[in-house]
Amino acid sequence: MRSKKFVVVYALAIFLIVMLVTINAVCSISQFEIYCATGSTFGAARTEAVQSRLDEEYRGKSFLFFNENSVYDAVSEEGGGYLEVIEVQKVFPNKITVSVSEKYETFAFEKDGRYYAVGDDGTVLAIRDSAISNIGINNTVVTGFTFPDQKVGDVFTVDASCQGAYAALQALMDELKERDVQYNAEKIMYGTMGASDPQFNYSYFYVTAVENVGIWIEGPETRTDEKIQAALDYYESLDDGQRTYGYISVVEETGSGQIKPSYSHNVPPISDGE
Repeated sequence: MRSKKFVVVYALAIFLIVMLVTINAVCSISQFEIYCATGSTFGAARTEAVQSRLDEEYRGKSFLFFNENSVYDAVSEEGGGYLEVIEVQKVFPNKITVSVSEKYETFAFEKDGRYYAVGDDGTVLAIRDSAISNIGINNTVVTGFTFPDQKVGDVFTVDASCQGAYAALQALMDELKERDVQYNAEKIMYGTMGASDPQFNYSYFYVTAVENVGIWIEGPETRTDEKIQAALDYYESLDDGQRTYGYISVVEETGSGQIKPSYSHNVPPISDGE
């Protein structure tokens, strides 16, 4: 009787071992598929680095016990902060699919000769000695904002006194992107007019376009969208020659409250270098 029980237990153990070996063989990772919406060779190279690392470290390992955190670690380290995991899926029995997206630098905030490159997700992607981006083009340089020291990976923040202007700046960049002219903004200067008369005490943006024309937006923190739309509509209406000099002015008229853009051949009330 004991011998029969032993045989049954032994046979069951053998069966379980065979099953485990079979499952492990069938369910070992044989393929990683990395899908990335990249728009640059930089992003494509980082994606390939993630693919190579995952293949090298996990191909042939157990599919069932694969930890998704391994993907996040690989993307974080190989992507250098420029890739973000959107989704990780286990496709039974042996495939892992990963969707990632590329982050793009937008602004380069200048402070003490250093440039804080802020991505489209609002995080600090790099701190450099120039405004050149990771893909070799000029970021839009932003001056005039005060902000605390930041580190790469931090969500970029500005001082309380600048928060309204920062929200307006983000709205401006969103509209530039929407119109596909974000790279036309070479520099955005934020400042305030410090006259003692309240009537002349206001904030402003002064945008220098790559063609050389300027855009002066007075009081960007109020009626932000209206002023931005008026400024960019007027900018797009200019011919190529007009865009090489002068500036567009967008102000809220005293009394009527109307927002009417105008064009001047002269210099603005204040501009970079004055």
